[in-house]
Amino acid sequence: MEKGTILVVDDSPLILEMISKFLNTNGYEVLTASDGIEAIEKAFRELPDMIVLDVMMPRMNGYQTCRLLKSDHETCDIPIIMLTVRDQTSDKYWGIQTGADVYLSKEFEQPILLKTIETLIQKRRKIPAAKSLIRGTSLISAVDIVSKVNEQLDKKLFEATVLNEMSSLIERGVEDFEGIVNIVMETLARILDYDVAAIVTIEEHDIGCFFKINKPSSELRLREVQEYTKNYLKENNICLSSSNKMEVFGTDKIEQASVTNERKIAYFDVPIRFADKMGGLIVLARNASEKIDGKEEDFFKVVVKQAFIIMENSWLYNKVKSLAVTDSLTGIYNHGFLYECLCKEYARAERYKLPLSFLMLDMDYFKKVNDSYGHPQGDTVLCKISHILRNNVRVCDTIGRYGGEEFSIILPESKLEDSVSLAERIRKEVEQYNFGDVNKVIKCTASIGVSSYPCPDVKNLEDLINKADRALYNAKAEGRNRVSII
Repeated sequence: MEKGTILVVDDSPLILEMISKFLNTNGYEVLTASDGIEAIEKAFRELPDMIVLDVMMPRMNGYQTCRLLKSDHETCDIPIIMLTVRDQTSDKYWGIQTGADVYLSKEFEQPILLKTIETLIQKRRKIPAAKSLIRGTSLISAVDIVSKVNEQLDKKLFEATVLNEMSSLIERGVEDFEGIVNIVMETLARILDYDVAAIVTIEEHDIGCFFKINKPSSELRLREVQEYTKNYLKENNICLSSSNKMEVFGTDKIEQASVTNERKIAYFDVPIRFADKMGGLIVLARNASEKIDGKEEDFFKVVVKQAFIIMENSWLYNKVKSLAVTDSLTGIYNHGFLYECLCKEYARAERYKLPLSFLMLDMDYFKKVNDSYGHPQGDTVLCKISHILRNNVRVCDTIGRYGGEEFSIILPESKLEDSVSLAERIRKEVEQYNFGDVNKVIKCTASIGVSSYPCPDVKNLEDLINKADRALYNAKAEGRNRVSII
């Protein structure tokens, strides 16, 4: 009983005869072709179970033949073994990149070739789609082959152009994640026209939703796209919350529904998956009358793939940068970055003769909290303190964990009296706050030292820090739970 049909392609009659006899002896039906064009014609007509393909051939080489067969839905699942006398690493790499399943030297041992063929054919027969086509139903001419080659060249040129354009985004800097997302959306609009688009980035538990209004649209249309995106994510077990980042670009194109001629739209969505998990989503809302053909869809998927690589690189960069400057427990800035910010603000204040204040806060008797309630509860107290500080400072202020239970606040362009008022407000809020829960009341207090510039005894940055530190020491010496200046 025949084990299957194998198409052997080589421009050497001797090698064709040798491989054919060997495969016939082992129960395989063999078809032969002497160049790439003939190989493609027979592959479409006969739909063999396997192709053994030489690399160096006239008219069309093995790399080109392999790429064309692997790019067509009728032949893409046919396993291909590439044979060559060239055994360079670069040749193997190129063979695999063109879609070959296995790359072997022509100096192969027969048992190795036989075992490889058996393994690939068995693997292919497990694919349901591989059994759906019938021999003889797919005919292709030399003209058709040239046309397909041109299509592949166009596709590869497009991919290279997209890759080059997307890569150029990196040159603009990966720090501005939102800016990169906006540029990606503008690039998408040049490839595939749309009214409103959505990009969802999903990194660990960090979900970002970005919407781009490309053509004049009503607020109702924007909400429709937002709702569609939300429902799509929900169907994939991803629920958005108010804490997730949401941003809309192109709000200048929002028009009143009464003056906007709202047309019917259709949604085109492309999810990005890593293994079995969704890593992102792009949704386009566009004119329902403009159908997306297969070629446009393929091009769009190429753009989406490259876009998400660029966005992921930017997200990872900012994530690593954030980890380097933030305190892992509280999420506020760490001591190193706080000092760096203070250096910059002091230099700015000194140069432009601007006021600058510096606060140092220390939790009173914090060791008792750890001893009485445990270190996890102590960590909770520190996190809640950071929330209190966040809620009381301005956008331009910088807060950080100085170390242990000590926190610091940098207040640019803030005079001493204003800074003391802020410190007193924070002290009172800490005193009144329940750091436990409804079943367990935990009260804490804080001592705060304040220093400011300009001041006669502040000649440099270290003087500013030391003065706040001495003021904090005085606050503790005078009984704690107070604000002190010296």
